Amino acid sequence: MSELWLHDVGDDVTREEIQKGCAAAKALIESRGLTVDQAYAAVMKRSNRESFDRNAAKAWDDAEDAALGAIFGDIDDWPDDAVLGLAGEV
Repeated sequence: MSELWLHDVGDDVTREEIQKGCAAAKALIESRGLTVDQAYAAVMKRSNRESFDRNAAKAWDDAEDAALGAIFGDIDDWPDDAVLGLAGEV
């Protein structure tokens, strides 16, 4: 199973804070009966304009919001370039 990571969140965000956000994201995805890999595959297919599982892609989108919310709180405080992805990707 793939591990999540938050990319481009800024230099002042600690590894522990990122891990906290990723745990929130993973919990949200799993609460919808999906795996990280299923949600990631759906969002990648969507970005490539392929047929995709809408529920899985929505879970990914919501998980990204949950991860960033766990670190930054209010949506107005989130870095513009921050994105949820898989660990090891840039």
